[in-house]
Amino acid sequence: MKYLRSEPSRVTAKCADPDRPWRIHASVMHDRVTFQIKTHNPTHTCSSMNRRGTSMASAEWISNKIVDWLRHEGDIPISHIKKRLQRTYGLDNVPYHRYWRGKDKGNFKIWGSYEDLYALVPSMRAELLKRNKDSIIHYTVDDVDHSFERFFVCFKACSSGFINGCRPFIGLDGCHLKSKYLGSLLAATAMDGNSGLFPVAYAIVEGENSSSWQWFLEYLHEAIGNVNGLVFMSDRGKGLDDAVKIVFPQAEHRACMRHLYKNFKRKYPGEFLERLVWSAARAYTPQWHAEFMRQIEVVSKEALNYLLAEKDHCWSRAMFGETARCHYLTNNMSESFNAFVGDARFKPIIYCIDAIRQKLMKIMHNRRIKAQQWTG
Repeated sequence: MKYLRSEPSRVTAKCADPDRPWRIHASVMHDRVTFQIKTHNPTHTCSSMNRRGTSMASAEWISNKIVDWLRHEGDIPISHIKKRLQRTYGLDNVPYHRYWRGKDKGNFKIWGSYEDLYALVPSMRAELLKRNKDSIIHYTVDDVDHSFERFFVCFKACSSGFINGCRPFIGLDGCHLKSKYLGSLLAATAMDGNSGLFPVAYAIVEGENSSSWQWFLEYLHEAIGNVNGLVFMSDRGKGLDDAVKIVFPQAEHRACMRHLYKNFKRKYPGEFLERLVWSAARAYTPQWHAEFMRQIEVVSKEALNYLLAEKDHCWSRAMFGETARCHYLTNNMSESFNAFVGDARFKPIIYCIDAIRQKLMKIMHNRRIKAQQWTG
């Protein structure tokens, strides 16, 4: 809008577009404090912001409008913020970077400075260890500038619960963090005696690579020790294969069949081959597995060689060891953990770590209450 008059006792403004009729006039009342609108033409069909780059829609203004959305809904993509503000306030021609700065300011109002929160990492570790005796909790910093690198958490309740109440079967997976400084969340997930999700350990690292996975598995080994017949299942993430061989050389490493077939399908598509590959994976005996592999060879020799090249990984039930006695072909439980974590991935590091802790505490409490009601 354009101000025609702006004085201590009166103010008049109209739409910046001279062809638009919107206009307002107000003057001060007898108390010399309150302004009263005296005339107002409310017809206003154009954008609520002027055409000089919508200067009224500053990053601060945007942050004030969206802070409650961010507080109650967690992370909201910039594209969604833009559409909602356009729909509600008729914004036009607001540059992307201004929405981004407005979101950043909104997050600051909720969480405070992301940078300052990293200074609380040592205190966070000390408090977790104080409240959870004998837990394995570690963090590392860069040797040069002492900036944060990694944070590992395995609560005593999780490690002892896995050792005493779960089959020796762990799914390994990582997912991206969505906060300001990104990173990855690594997780080791098991199944309890009631086939429920049982998180064993998790860590925040700079990304998925051989170094970060080996670091994660070393502390996991410290927490659970050498478990007889231990089985890992993964989707063959970056550097994960080598890390498992180094830290747990005696463990059986199974490949997630869903990811294996997804890669296989790119080279060898077709419904007939799909049925044969999954039948070979589901076969419980070496004889039936060999029969389906023979049928695959008839269709495509190259497809057979592709599957035989996966000899370092168990992907068929006929290859599985007998100690874990777990017939799962996919790593869905790790995917379930990523969904279980939910919006914690969008929070700053301190709040992310603690949000997962709270979720673990709640799920264990709820299961304890249910188990106490069982009669058999």
